Amino acid sequence: MDGKKTNKKDTNVILYPGLVKRLIEKGMDALKAKDATAAYNHFLTAEQYEPDHPQVRFGKVLSLVELGRLEEAVTHTSALLNEGIGEYYDNLQVHISLLVQLGHYQEVVDMLEAVLSENNVPAQFAESFYQLLHFSRQMIDDSVLLANIDDETMNESQDDEQSVIQEISNDLKSGSIEIQWKALQVLKDRPYNDALEVLVTYIEDSQKDLLLRSFALEILHTKNYHAEVYIKKSTKEQKVIPSQLKAVNEQPFAVEVKEALQDSLEHKDPLLKEMAEQIGGLHLFAWYPFIPTPENASLWAAVYHLLASERLGLDESISEIADLYSTDDEALEKRAREVAKLEEKVFEAYTHFMQ
Repeated sequence: MDGKKTNKKDTNVILYPGLVKRLIEKGMDALKAKDATAAYNHFLTAEQYEPDHPQVRFGKVLSLVELGRLEEAVTHTSALLNEGIGEYYDNLQVHISLLVQLGHYQEVVDMLEAVLSENNVPAQFAESFYQLLHFSRQMIDDSVLLANIDDETMNESQDDEQSVIQEISNDLKSGSIEIQWKALQVLKDRPYNDALEVLVTYIEDSQKDLLLRSFALEILHTKNYHAEVYIKKSTKEQKVIPSQLKAVNEQPFAVEVKEALQDSLEHKDPLLKEMAEQIGGLHLFAWYPFIPTPENASLWAAVYHLLASERLGLDESISEIADLYSTDDEALEKRAREVAKLEEKVFEAYTHFMQ
């Protein structure tokens, strides 16, 4: 450690004044030019001379993010917070954003609950932190739900298969969304080919939850079901052969929407992009195998961007987002309200037991 300090001192004597400032400028220019490797090297060099310089340390984090080295980046944001280098809440926001991108939702919840309990978070950060806390809690609950398959049913290996299938059929007729969900999970994970007709009946019932019917259709797809299935959602209806369908995230329209969000947000705000993709993914899954009207990927990308921005408490106007995606303000606002209304109507029971 002493050797490092001596080397730093000797080097500073030799090198010209303003070197670190110039390295920071070159690093930022490289980031703007999308040359993350060069940027990282500039900040790394600057760090040798001023290891505690906030811009140097923060620039290194940005470079690592651009390089896709998120795990490494989050160790550096953690160090910035622990060492008190730079603006605390700016560093915290980036740190939380990285944790969300990495799926470390429990860590986000633990950290934000502690920070927000102190009741002294600046107003410009508070709303965003509350939104991120809510989002992370939902993601945790969703993961727990996916893992919480009805163990009793799964472990009843000695039961007659037909009696289990009958029980599943009864569960799918239940008024409880949670019971229906667990029944679908059992069918997804067990080779009950005789039960596939039960799924067909469930899918063809237009009164059932849109998301769960999509999930049931996806199960038929994964089990290579070749017969026709009639499905109606809102004003759209058709007969489909599940084995011939693409998964929702592989549909050309969904890919186009995701690409539009990536082009607009990947380098600007990765957290906003992720939340917009989450909102869009659920909405498109609710419509599966159909595509929402109008079939305009840029418009729907703008819709998901707007809703995500609102939920993160960001200060973006409808016109700004509409311009970004070359779409119409009025159409954007109208479709955003439609998605929000659909969430209230369709997902209310589905999300009730996840909160």
